[in-house]
Amino acid sequence: MEDIHSVQPVFELQSPQPSAVVPLSGVTVVVYKTAEEMGRASAIRLAREQFRLVEEQGKASFIIMAAPSAFAFYRAYVQLAEMSPQLQRACSRTHYFQFDDYPLPAHHPASFRYLLLKHFFIPLASYCDPGRVHLFDADSEDTDAAARRYQELLLTHGLDLQIMGIGENGHWGFHEPGIPVDTPPQFMKVALTAENVDQQMRDHPHIFTKPEDVPRSAYTCSVSMFLTTRHVIEGNVPQGSKAFALLAAFGSDVVHEAVPASALKRFGKGVVRTTEAAAWALLEYRNKHIVTRDALVKLAESLRGPQSSDVSAIISRICSVFDTMKISYER
Repeated sequence: MEDIHSVQPVFELQSPQPSAVVPLSGVTVVVYKTAEEMGRASAIRLAREQFRLVEEQGKASFIIMAAPSAFAFYRAYVQLAEMSPQLQRACSRTHYFQFDDYPLPAHHPASFRYLLLKHFFIPLASYCDPGRVHLFDADSEDTDAAARRYQELLLTHGLDLQIMGIGENGHWGFHEPGIPVDTPPQFMKVALTAENVDQQMRDHPHIFTKPEDVPRSAYTCSVSMFLTTRHVIEGNVPQGSKAFALLAAFGSDVVHEAVPASALKRFGKGVVRTTEAAAWALLEYRNKHIVTRDALVKLAESLRGPQSSDVSAIISRICSVFDTMKISYER
């Protein structure tokens, strides 16, 4: 069985060692001191698997989140490609897809295509085949029809590899809490929650300076589409504001639409790499088997924002989710 928390050095880049490994039902959470270590470990594992797949089947497919959570991964992956002719060849044989996007022009700085191009595809332009880089036509005249075409493209090619994040409210892509996780695989339009508005303002403070700047809808793969991935799903969750989401998703065996990312446990071999700043609540819960009142307050403080500023109300929401996910807390 592959040792996923101690990734072997490949491409002449030493893989960092984790500070903690938490084996759970269906998923392993691996904790690092820094986001750079986290991203490097995921890049090494995914690049190794991508190279193997291309060698064995002549091609691969790779779906990639567009978010600050992935910045360390992007940097490490680009570094690997620059030093490895083998990975450069694998990149040229790989179909790349994106998770989600706002219905904005590609040149808009809030567009996820813009983010992916700037941080990932342009640095890899010498190695990727433009005909295999599939970005969602989010500013099409008929965006719903474009979404149906993108869904068909995803299903036709299938997904081999995935680098994912987890939202502060537990979303996966923009599959938001409350959307059923057992739908057929689809690329769909969704309304975004107030909690997501706060997260986007934290993630992109220079783009979204006030709540009304954040789009209220987006297009995304469904959780069921993400779970069609055949080989490797790696998660990167570096931010301290994700401590609640990590605990809610992986503090119990429950899978529920209240925390869409909890469905990763159904994949059976998922790996979530995170930082000590993000994993503190999950690690504490594993040790104490209860979320203390002080921890609830700390979690709530980390989630405060323009749309959710009342700590008491945030605690109530947290506790409601914990009840659903069967996570014990001090009452």
